[in-house]
Amino acid sequence: MAHLDQSRQIVSKTLGPLLISIAILLVFLFGGETYQRFGIEAMDSTGAMMKNALGAVGFMSLAVLVNRIIRYVIFEGFIVSATGTPAPRLLLQISSLVIYAIAISACARIVFNQDLTFLWAASGVAGLVLGMALRELLQDVFAGIALNIDRATRIGDWIQIHRSGDKEIIGQLTEISWRTTRIKNLLDDIISFPNSKFSSYTISNFSLPQELSSRSVHIILDCSVPADQAIRILQAATLDALTELIGPQKDLPTVAVNGIKIEGVDYMIGFSAPWKFLLPGTRAIYKAVLVHLARAGLRPAGRSVSVTERQVSQAQDAPESARLLELVERAPVFEGLPEAGLRLLASQARTLRFSAGRVVIQAGEAGGELYILREGMMEAHGAIKLAGQASVGHMLRPGDSFGAATALLGSPHRQTVRSRTEVLMLEIGAPALQQLFEKLPESLATVTANLAAMGTTAHALDDEDPHQALLRHIRHMFPGVGMADALEPTERAASLAH
Repeated sequence: MAHLDQSRQIVSKTLGPLLISIAILLVFLFGGETYQRFGIEAMDSTGAMMKNALGAVGFMSLAVLVNRIIRYVIFEGFIVSATGTPAPRLLLQISSLVIYAIAISACARIVFNQDLTFLWAASGVAGLVLGMALRELLQDVFAGIALNIDRATRIGDWIQIHRSGDKEIIGQLTEISWRTTRIKNLLDDIISFPNSKFSSYTISNFSLPQELSSRSVHIILDCSVPADQAIRILQAATLDALTELIGPQKDLPTVAVNGIKIEGVDYMIGFSAPWKFLLPGTRAIYKAVLVHLARAGLRPAGRSVSVTERQVSQAQDAPESARLLELVERAPVFEGLPEAGLRLLASQARTLRFSAGRVVIQAGEAGGELYILREGMMEAHGAIKLAGQASVGHMLRPGDSFGAATALLGSPHRQTVRSRTEVLMLEIGAPALQQLFEKLPESLATVTANLAAMGTTAHALDDEDPHQALLRHIRHMFPGVGMADALEPTERAASLAH
């Protein structure tokens, strides 16, 4: 579609000058002196004027045609497709100047029969005088030409210019014109440099030889945190931050132990991103690390502490059962359940570990388990719903759950879920749900209402309420849970009264 629009633009820009040039050429080739038959034979001066005017218009229209072909076909067509960067504005202007200068010279020689020797001699003398008067301006012009030909920097590249004694400036190259080079810095301010000055600077191009630049972030965790858990959490946090900031990531960030200090273990996080995202990415990674560590019941290491202080700190940390209870409580399908029901599910949950790149759930397969992501990052191919809303970028983060409809209704999985990093998951199976509904019958109504709020539907019979259809399917999946057990307490009393 973009190629078709570009072709249409080229045709619209070149069609007018092309038709004018062809029309004037046909008049000269086949018209002969016919244009003088309409009362112009006796007016020799008028005939000569008409001839000169047609010739001048013909040369200028041909110049316009050639200029637009060079600009839109060669520069903005072939060159942009080959280099992937916009054509330099200075080269477009120089090519236009050369084309129109040739057209004017040809028009003066062919149409007006002027000797160009005197004209070129006079222009040479004038050029010498102007060159001496405009020496600095010409230096900027030729420096701009050299910058465009050398291609050490391209429009859109992120660069840093520095010279001994001068302040370093970092920004994106936006334009190289006749006299100045313009850079947009990190504060979105436009800074202009004379081309001759800019070409004398030392330039670091962050966009070459590749578009991605690499940086590292250091996080210190307590020595009591297992290394494999720390690497899993930090890698997932970095992937989460970069996905939200830039978009889907093809490669995983790297996490390694960089050293052991008195405060704890120093972990180095290496990541790659376009240069303009390096600073925002670093800030986003720090924020995501805090969130993921908190979800796992951890925190970055502080000052060095004694053995006694460390033991007191560890005693104050939330126990494993409390963290599991918090994860189960975060699942939208269990919202509003009494604490006894949440504890039952947390005690029955099984922890699973999957390496990076594993397909955990395949779309279309059946199952009787509900999953809650504990640590790591996962990716769902499809419109997975979390608390009634689509997950951003189809990424699953710690605390997200999936498979509720499959576990409660027996419907097949609608998404393929794959682990992006190494992950830890909680699996809540059918036996745990069966115990929940048997010991706390009122929880069935709560779970059914949550399923409906999440947009889950079940096949309803004629004139059957959608909520009742969900209840019927769940009772079919979990035998022993009767209609009376699924009702709210007030509804159950009314049913017993009848």
